[in-house]
Amino acid sequence: MRTRIAAALLLGNVMVPAAQAQAQAQAQTGATADAGADPVGRVVVFGDSLSDGGYYLTLDLRLPRDAGSFTTNPDPVAPEVMAARLGLPLAPVYGQGGTNYAVGGARVTAANALSIPIATQINNFLAAGGSFGPRDLVYIQGGGNDFFAFQAGGGTNNGLLTTAATQLAAQVTRLQTAGASRIVTLAVQSGGQAGLQLFNRTYAAALASANVNALYFDTDRLFNELVASPATYGYTNITGVACTVPSSLACTRATLVSPNANETYILADSVHPAGITQRIQGQAIASLVQAPEQIAGLGYAAQATFRAHRDLFEAAERGGSQRIGRGLSVFGSAAYHYYGNDGSAQRVGINQRGFTGAGGVDLAIGDASGIGVAGGYSDGTGRFDAGAGSYKPRAWSASGYARGELGPVRLLADGTYGEIDYRRITRQVQLGPAIRRHDGNTDGNYVAGRLTAAADLLTAGGVALGPDVAVQYDRVRLAGYAESGGFSTGAAFGRQEVESLTGRFGAVVRSLPGQPVRMFARAGYEREFDDDPRAITITPTGAPISFTGDVERAKRDYMSYAFGVDGRVAGPLSVRAGVSGYALRDDRDSVTAFAGLSAAF
Repeated sequence: MRTRIAAALLLGNVMVPAAQAQAQAQAQTGATADAGADPVGRVVVFGDSLSDGGYYLTLDLRLPRDAGSFTTNPDPVAPEVMAARLGLPLAPVYGQGGTNYAVGGARVTAANALSIPIATQINNFLAAGGSFGPRDLVYIQGGGNDFFAFQAGGGTNNGLLTTAATQLAAQVTRLQTAGASRIVTLAVQSGGQAGLQLFNRTYAAALASANVNALYFDTDRLFNELVASPATYGYTNITGVACTVPSSLACTRATLVSPNANETYILADSVHPAGITQRIQGQAIASLVQAPEQIAGLGYAAQATFRAHRDLFEAAERGGSQRIGRGLSVFGSAAYHYYGNDGSAQRVGINQRGFTGAGGVDLAIGDASGIGVAGGYSDGTGRFDAGAGSYKPRAWSASGYARGELGPVRLLADGTYGEIDYRRITRQVQLGPAIRRHDGNTDGNYVAGRLTAAADLLTAGGVALGPDVAVQYDRVRLAGYAESGGFSTGAAFGRQEVESLTGRFGAVVRSLPGQPVRMFARAGYEREFDDDPRAITITPTGAPISFTGDVERAKRDYMSYAFGVDGRVAGPLSVRAGVSGYALRDDRDSVTAFAGLSAAF
């Protein structure tokens, strides 16, 4: 049975009684990266029948118009499923002018009946003026038809398999050299056959030796998982075939053994996967394409958490807890913090909310100067959008600050160190009717420093208004981690960093010293000056290589705001409250609302 499933992933001789014809390769210009755009703007495919989107429809007019792919038509093949999950179209280049160059029956470099070898598919793309841009994702797979050639020759010439594997790895290197920075490539499902296992080992070793930067998916591991637990994925038959015609190339809904066989049989014919199997593979690969951006979102969530900690002592830092004649004050507050980042078909959004608390001591040194220390703690929950998972963040921080005057200018300086734990990071992956969970944990640290200058230009009724400018550096570093479970859709992620140097220009309104109610309100334009790219590394389970790719940087221009009030209620005791955050930063928003007490002595 396992041998038969292995054959289902491959195409040997294609029996299409039509004259040979050569499709015209259409030149496609690589898209350039735009700020805020999704990471992938186009999918380009090179491969064999497992990726063929309809090449033979251009050669044999007798094929039903709703057929043409090697599955339970009109179900899409795996790269089409992947592209759709990323919100992108994918059509064959042959007859439709798309970007899918895959052809059923293709070997890596050798000719095979009416097919176009994978190396020639790439030749055609490049010769027609095609190029790759930073937002192109290139999907390349093959080797199955070279295995059939190995079998046809008696199954003794192992050199045929090792040569094909080495040649396929060379094509991946060639794509990378041609400018492809996002490449997906696959193992061949072996079903336990020694020849296919040899191909996979050789291919993996050749990719590793060439130090290829590509996302490698272990198809062999995935199909073993499906066979080991068929009911989990909706299968009722893993030995028969869904189609009543010899080749799935001509298989349609009208030629299924039962109306829903495309959803319950693992095979379409004796050689190719049924629609549900193609869909599961496409979903699995799409989840790994999306995973770097998803996990990279934790970096900005951590930054927002620590900035919320810092916002909670800003009122005290500006002198808001002090009273005339009382040099020492203590303050504390409890806050609700929210951070949200909307997602898209390619970027998984985040919503994080929870409790944040802070407390500190402020010591006045003269009428306008002072120093203080503060500590912060937060605990909450985070969710990835669209049911893609969840996590539990917990963080603490320690800060120190000082304030003083230089002529008419008030100066503030502060610094913060913090640590964060991300517990129970769960990434959920849909595979057909099943939901698979991948769990992990990571931690990290935070450092920040800020210098602020403000002045009073207008005063009236105990309130002053003037400019407020600041420069701030902060940095989040998160450690890498590996997901548990050992499934094909799991991965290990490398360390990540969010480094920021921002300047702020705005205005502040404040109450003048001596008022029974101390308050301030500021709003400012923030500009990010650090434009270094962010990157993260992913190593899928079973992959011999890792993929390192750029991930999104937040918008460089946005608005921040803060408001704090501290009003005496009895003797030394005061009530304090406020709100702070930032907005207009792509689809990111951070809000912290707090209330608490202070006491001056």
